[in-house]
Amino acid sequence: MAGELYINSTLVDIDQSIPFPLTFNISDIKDLSSRKGNKSKTITLPGTRINHQLMTNVFLLTASEKISTTTSGIVNFDPSIKAPCQYYENGLLQFNGIAQLMECKLNNGTWSFEITMVSDTIDYIAALKKIKVNELDFSAYDHNLTLADQQETWNGFNQIGGVSTSIKTGADWDGNGYYYGLIDYGYSRPTPDTFAVENIPLQVFVYGILQKIFEFAGITWSSNFLESQRFKRLLLAYYGGALPTITAGDSLNDSATTSENNNAGGFIMNGTATAANAPVVNFPNATMVDIYDGTIVADPSNQILSTTPLKFRASSSGMFQVQYSGTHDVDFIFPTTGQMFVEYNVSLIIKKNNIVVSTDPIYTGTLNGVIMPLPTTTFSFNFNRSVNMLINDELSFELLLQRTNLSLIIPNYANHSVTQTVTSTGASLDIIKSQQALTPGSAVSVASFLPDMTCDVFLKGIITAFNLYLKPDSNNATILEIEPLSDFYNSSSLAIDWSYLIDKSKEIKVTPTINFASKDYNFNFESEDDYWNSKYKNEFLEQYGSFVFSSQSQYATDTTDMKLPFGQHPLAVIDTTNLIVPRSYQINFDEFGNGQVVLKKGKSFIVQLGEMRAGNWEHRDQFGIDFAQIIYPYVGHLDDIDNPTFDFNFGVPEVVYYAATNYTNENLYQYHETFIKEIVSRFGKMLTCYVMLDADQINRLDFRNLINIDGVVYRLQKINDYDSGKNQSTLVELIRIIEGEGQAVVVPVSYRITENNIIRREENNTNQRIIE
Repeated sequence: MAGELYINSTLVDIDQSIPFPLTFNISDIKDLSSRKGNKSKTITLPGTRINHQLMTNVFLLTASEKISTTTSGIVNFDPSIKAPCQYYENGLLQFNGIAQLMECKLNNGTWSFEITMVSDTIDYIAALKKIKVNELDFSAYDHNLTLADQQETWNGFNQIGGVSTSIKTGADWDGNGYYYGLIDYGYSRPTPDTFAVENIPLQVFVYGILQKIFEFAGITWSSNFLESQRFKRLLLAYYGGALPTITAGDSLNDSATTSENNNAGGFIMNGTATAANAPVVNFPNATMVDIYDGTIVADPSNQILSTTPLKFRASSSGMFQVQYSGTHDVDFIFPTTGQMFVEYNVSLIIKKNNIVVSTDPIYTGTLNGVIMPLPTTTFSFNFNRSVNMLINDELSFELLLQRTNLSLIIPNYANHSVTQTVTSTGASLDIIKSQQALTPGSAVSVASFLPDMTCDVFLKGIITAFNLYLKPDSNNATILEIEPLSDFYNSSSLAIDWSYLIDKSKEIKVTPTINFASKDYNFNFESEDDYWNSKYKNEFLEQYGSFVFSSQSQYATDTTDMKLPFGQHPLAVIDTTNLIVPRSYQINFDEFGNGQVVLKKGKSFIVQLGEMRAGNWEHRDQFGIDFAQIIYPYVGHLDDIDNPTFDFNFGVPEVVYYAATNYTNENLYQYHETFIKEIVSRFGKMLTCYVMLDADQINRLDFRNLINIDGVVYRLQKINDYDSGKNQSTLVELIRIIEGEGQAVVVPVSYRITENNIIRREENNTNQRIIE
């Protein structure tokens, strides 16, 4: 059986004589931050009728400009459209991903189409560049700024849809929602140990943020690590600085509302499909796109530039809610009797500065053997999407109808046509500035405390922090298998034997991995210059929480930076109290050395949710009444201050700013140790050789399986330009495993804390990992 390529579920014509090279990746030893996916080189498809029809329907390709008296030229297609694709060889799946049309070429009167294919994982990352973390929908968690709403989070409850709901299962946190841990941002307080409700910004669970990111991309995960309590207890903390102050009046003034108009023909969308005669008539899949037209209802700040199409230009920065609600009538018009089968959905396309940021479904319909004439189907909808706007950013909107599986069963033979219409029967599109004023007793918007960071950067930050490896599930590409390197691979005892597959007629090359090593590997955070970070950096000439590993290679000159997009803040005791918390503010000194605390906007940072810890303080409610507390909600980079077992730092700090009795060297670096060791060890080797792989082996390819070659166990890194269907060997790269199971070993370290809270390592112990 020849190779088969499906694009958008359509079998396309391919030229079997043209190479079809596929490359499979999981990592790059030369770039520790790389998590490359599978891809193809440019593939040329012939300009057959089937291929031309596919390109026209899927990639919105048009042919209207005359090249000669008989030939039209392709003058337009949408290069941003990516269609699902699968490639099979001998009936076995070889590649599952996304196809993108790159070029259309005319040569001697014949068209050809050049496409590339990339893995779903790469495409998901690209999609996440379009949305920011604070644009994710956390509206169900919005609540009031009250003492009761804050304190219930300490017991594992959140206000969800206005109802107090548990976010714990027994002693385990579910990882969703928000939490009010104690962090000192330098807000004015009557006494050091008094925190009013407006002095305690909330934190949001990292797990819940990641869930919403994956939901936006249309994917899920399978992961023991992400489901662990270590991960589910991580919180993303507010970046600091002045608290949000957008009042109800500000919101009203900066918002605009419209009512939807139908087009001149009386419809939003009106399209006709035709098909040849047959007792069962199958129509090609189709899409219809129409701009949103409206009539202004209210626009106090004159931000609507036009109504046909609707264009909105923001006169202020902040979070806006696009609210599209109302009813539509959907009709299928067919002039004879019979049965209809069809599936369709209508989505709202939101463009910011002419770039698509959202294509969310509004409603979905199905007709399954319905007898014609067909009744009108009325859909009621209430859609909401958050969009982060800067001054002069522009929004525009389109409606997209996607129709699939349209077929008719009819008693007579004839050419047939079906007309589909969508009519607005009372809908509105409003652009509402979100209220974000944090005043006692007022509404709290959870999204207001999230960073202006794109979701791909956030995801890559989590991947980098824990050295996560991602691969699509073999049976479902929308499920990503995610684990840290140390847990990602299967046991070496289960390694697959490739010894007999080595093509010894071609070059076999063994390269010491130290040749790829950098001189230094810097593990750090975004730079912060608040008081405590600056104090630490001035004293020790290093960033708090960072770690530098030197390879000791005499030839290496490069530096590799593994930087998280998050800040970090030291734990410090609040003066005259026994409260140990992260502290983030600046102190300005006058000429006499007198200091004044000032607010400091920094970067969002990640803390661990610890247990309630002993500490005396006053919690002031929304009415100004103080309530004495003897425990406080500890959060910080350590999971526990008194008996820490994990530190969300890369290295052990030189000093702590509180009275400490012990510390831990179990931190983020342990997730990177194995890969570093494989690079810098004198036993580290990269094997480059040619292997006789066939369609069945590619179909069963799983990067989690280790490879055994002549008794040596390797980690498969890359299969380069595998040409399916060709009886020839393929170049592969493998990395020798230094430790049998590839597990990181954290050497236990004993510490003593000096009277000045300087951390000292006991003799015969070191925080440096021992590298052979």
